[in-house]
Amino acid sequence: MALPATGSPRESTLEVLAFDDEFDPLAVDDLEIDQEWMDDDNPYDTVDFPTLRNMPETVHHEPVYSPERQGSATEALRALITRNPNRRPVLLNIVGLCEGGCASSVISEKVDEWQRDNRSVYAPMTFCRMLERAGALTLEMPVTTEEQEVAEEGITYLEIKETVDPIWHATEEALALREEYRAGTQFRRVVLEAEEFRYAEVYEAIMSALADGGRSVKDVEEMVKEFPICQSPRRFGQHFIDVLEDTDCAAWGGTAWNLTDLGAKMLAELQAQKEA
Repeated sequence: MALPATGSPRESTLEVLAFDDEFDPLAVDDLEIDQEWMDDDNPYDTVDFPTLRNMPETVHHEPVYSPERQGSATEALRALITRNPNRRPVLLNIVGLCEGGCASSVISEKVDEWQRDNRSVYAPMTFCRMLERAGALTLEMPVTTEEQEVAEEGITYLEIKETVDPIWHATEEALALREEYRAGTQFRRVVLEAEEFRYAEVYEAIMSALADGGRSVKDVEEMVKEFPICQSPRRFGQHFIDVLEDTDCAAWGGTAWNLTDLGAKMLAELQAQKEA
């Protein structure tokens, strides 16, 4: 397929859309959206953060989580995953997947798989854009066009050689923070090294149950009632589920809460420290 090398980027992109009826979200800079051509049938009407269609011109769209705002890529990513706890596993999984580089098509397939039991309104490439703006990912656009010239007619055009499948790369800061979470740092800080350790027996019982086929919140609530320490001050089962989810030790599996691989490691560490 040949494309003219002249004309604005928007005009060229629209010609492609009209030709093969495919939309590449990476072809749009959603930081510079013209409000006049935003509508429900427009494929360009896509952003990675909530927006109002009739916002004043004085309002500027700036990334909420960025190295500039938070001071570094590490802190920007930490803030992003802290404020989006339900998406943290997916965001950190994407970072791990992009160590050394990963194609957008592969990321999309994996994200759909990871979110099978925990759906999100965000598309896979939206997650990548969020991570990019936080300094966690960089984008590599493969060269898929070659300039051709018809000398006798004085025409220059671009010939597309293959389908564009951009490559995302994880930054060193993002990989280091991911490793911190994978190492169980959060669980140690919250449970093993803090006041929550007084509930060590409760955590051990719950985590063991989650490892044995999973449990519902109702099941966990019934388990917690059996521990006198949870009666005063009152501690409900949801509290322990929240802590385990926040430390990546438990995950929802569609019908029940299950212990993650990290959770299994932390359970062994909890048992060893309780017996010491």
